[in-house]
Amino acid sequence: MMDAATARNSVSMVAANFGNAEVLADVLGDWFNFLGAKPGEVVLVDGGSDPATQRVYWDLFSAGKIDKLQVIRNDHPENSKNLCFIQEHTAGAIASRPYLLWFKSDTLPFRQGHDNWLAEAIDYLDRDDTFAIGGSFNIPSKHHDAWPGWYFSDKCSENFALMRRDRFIAAMQEFAGDYIASGFRGAGPADANGQHRYLVEVAFERYIQNHGQYTLVKIEDPTWTVFHTNLTGQRLVRAREKYLARIDIERHMNAGRVFALNGGCYYGMSRPIWKEIRVALGASVLGGPWRAVKKLAGWA
Repeated sequence: MMDAATARNSVSMVAANFGNAEVLADVLGDWFNFLGAKPGEVVLVDGGSDPATQRVYWDLFSAGKIDKLQVIRNDHPENSKNLCFIQEHTAGAIASRPYLLWFKSDTLPFRQGHDNWLAEAIDYLDRDDTFAIGGSFNIPSKHHDAWPGWYFSDKCSENFALMRRDRFIAAMQEFAGDYIASGFRGAGPADANGQHRYLVEVAFERYIQNHGQYTLVKIEDPTWTVFHTNLTGQRLVRAREKYLARIDIERHMNAGRVFALNGGCYYGMSRPIWKEIRVALGASVLGGPWRAVKKLAGWA
């Protein structure tokens, strides 16, 4: 097994980001703490953020906390939420280290102890059955048990995923090679099932299915958690403060293994029960019929 410093140096932290100027630098620091220090490379590709966020990018770049930075003009035709997969693919493609750690600025990591977790995780990536190390799920995602302290999932989220860069390239080429070569023009391979903007994660999960591999997930406890908040701005600032203080974390742990509708599946977010049911069952599955049920039930 690698030592901790060698493991960090072999990792490119990569993200496509939009906004969150208020907390981006702090969350990036949280990820550095989670790894033990800044990794070998940090790559950030912007999705048309406002000038305040771009100033934060430049400050982080100037301080050496971001190594590769790509920004996009607000009026660029690729500046679209529906095309965010272009920035996501770019972030991984321009990274240079052998391992990619996908993260999001609204996803909060924490650890106390577990100093060798990254080196241990990298070792597991050489297994034939392991596509990625990940977690931060908000819906039931467990596929089967692995060994004590870990389970396997057939899901893979860019909120938090560590993978070999060569497998990222293989997954993207296998699922969308012609589409990538076209410059992402025309219809994409994820369009048929209504998941156009999730192309990168669909590519990951299709590769998992085709090759009998899984995402290996570390079972969370109060000393090691990664929570997706789906929050922005000051709401994210407040949620991060609570999270680092370890307030109300137990019921949000291990959402991929056990899932409680009542109380919310996103840390720091409170939503009506009908929205929790919709998240649990999948909005894309319910679609129009769900809107009809909601109206009849008086939830609309």
